[in-house]
Amino acid sequence: MSTYSKPRTKRQLRHPGSRSASHHQDKAQGEIRKGTSWVGVDAPERPSPERSFAGLEGHEYIYENGTWRRCKDPEELANYLERENKRRSWFLDITQRKGIPVEMLRRTKAGLEVLTTTFAPWFSDWTAAQLAAGKDPRVKLAAIRTKWLRAAQQLLADGRHVLAYALHLDSCDGHLDLVLSRQDGEGGRIGENGLRLLGPWTCGTVRQVRSGAKISAEKTAQLRRAIANFRRRYDSDPDARPLDLHLCRVLDEAADEIIGPELQPYREAYALKVPELERAHKAAALATLEDARTKLLSSSIPEPEADYPSVSQP
Repeated sequence: MSTYSKPRTKRQLRHPGSRSASHHQDKAQGEIRKGTSWVGVDAPERPSPERSFAGLEGHEYIYENGTWRRCKDPEELANYLERENKRRSWFLDITQRKGIPVEMLRRTKAGLEVLTTTFAPWFSDWTAAQLAAGKDPRVKLAAIRTKWLRAAQQLLADGRHVLAYALHLDSCDGHLDLVLSRQDGEGGRIGENGLRLLGPWTCGTVRQVRSGAKISAEKTAQLRRAIANFRRRYDSDPDARPLDLHLCRVLDEAADEIIGPELQPYREAYALKVPELERAHKAAALATLEDARTKLLSSSIPEPEADYPSVSQP
């Protein structure tokens, strides 16, 4: 899966700091929201694997002057992003006044963007298994991370300034947050609106297909529609590639290269679980709808009216 957001509030700007107090608060609130799906009734959400990365802690790096610098304080990245958002919230543009081109300062709604790439499920399973067995996966994780970061910077070289990155290990899948900006803070601006993304569902489903899993005909048709819609959207550029899908692929290939054949059993085990996960998701959705139906039916039964005397009676 891969997600993309534009942080606009102070809380959103501080969220990528994986050890910051505000991130831990967001995480606790997210766990509460994840426990239920709202369709008129409280019902269990679609199930997801439970993994423990106990023994590993997230970290953050800031990219300055061509060098990655590790954040020492848990709030350092969050504080830095607040400052950078303010500094990069404007750019200089050219407009026409009485036929004469003049420079004009323009404000942006969001000075920063956050692009998230998750570990593939089998990569998360391998990491959790290493920790459970008392092994230390940090050397291999660092090598995979470095390969992914270099590829991401190359992909974004002409479209975004890369400001920071954070590793998160506090959910069922590890994930990497990449913080970007179009503005340089001095009036300059690069790239274009949007990053040509397919979306988290499509990236996750493509990963299922690449794992060798058998997916339902309904999901296959939906995946084809999503890819066809992307191609229509960017039909003027036949070389257009979905950035989020490409970053997922780069991360998966780096994991294959660094971990090697040791990763294959986890990929095969995940592929075998996919049909059961699909059935569990459908069952959870049906249970939610049935609960909503029951509630709606019970609420539609009219209350008995009071037995008031007739006005015609004396």
